[in-house]
Amino acid sequence: MPDISDRVLFTKGDVANLNLVLRTFRRLEAKEIVHAAAITFIPFAIANPTRTFRVNTLGTFNILEASRRLDIEKSVYVSSASVYGDFKYSPANEEHPLEPKDVYGATKAAADRLTIGYHRTYGIPATVIRTTSVYGQGDLENRVVKEFIEKVLKGEPMELHGGGLQRRDFTYVKDAAHGIVLALQSKKSVGRVFNISGGADYSIKHVAHVIKEFIPKAEIKEVAARQTDVARGRLDLTAAKEAFGYEPRYALREGIKEYVDWFVKVYFPSFNLRVKNKPVVR
Repeated sequence: MPDISDRVLFTKGDVANLNLVLRTFRRLEAKEIVHAAAITFIPFAIANPTRTFRVNTLGTFNILEASRRLDIEKSVYVSSASVYGDFKYSPANEEHPLEPKDVYGATKAAADRLTIGYHRTYGIPATVIRTTSVYGQGDLENRVVKEFIEKVLKGEPMELHGGGLQRRDFTYVKDAAHGIVLALQSKKSVGRVFNISGGADYSIKHVAHVIKEFIPKAEIKEVAARQTDVARGRLDLTAAKEAFGYEPRYALREGIKEYVDWFVKVYFPSFNLRVKNKPVVR
């Protein structure tokens, strides 16, 4: 992957500040927007509902309003499968009812619908992408895959709440990015919503055992279930495949192996994995 850091410009600020968003878009002469700014860690969102609303919902309004005023040529909003709440069926397609289970999902659902509303009202060329259980390099939050890898490398056990039977459609970050770029480039995606995911659901217990493959000293411990856990499954990717050819490139085992290697290299360089690669399987 080429290093593009010398082509990236950073502006530190608050997406809930419309004037800042407008000034930034004008300064960069922005033509295309990928809006991924959000509070995404559900425990933090629940503990900070006001801030979560400001960033996730008001922030999205500001991006849309700036896009309207400045005639942005294309925008993609990165939503979440959390807008579905508990899956009523699996695989869940984009027509699944929006019944978010917590304040995070509710703010994302509001922003999701606002994006489509702006397209229908003002004609702005916007697309909504719903991702789920994204993991991989650069994740700053303590989501399950990152949490498990970090705990193991620190000599702590991976904890399976309720036995780890909850199923998730884990999405490697490179697949998520690939899907977003395809949607941004596609004319067929305008005004529509698309699921983007890894394309298969696995239990959290299975994830723990995959990590143990690569870090054999890992310990697994079962603990009490949590009320905040959501019943999910696999996302239906048919619409994204037909509109712009999206298909996941990484099986779970392949993505976790690459993530473990990166994590050790960056944060635990003295750790010796001593694990041979095996064929990638789903």
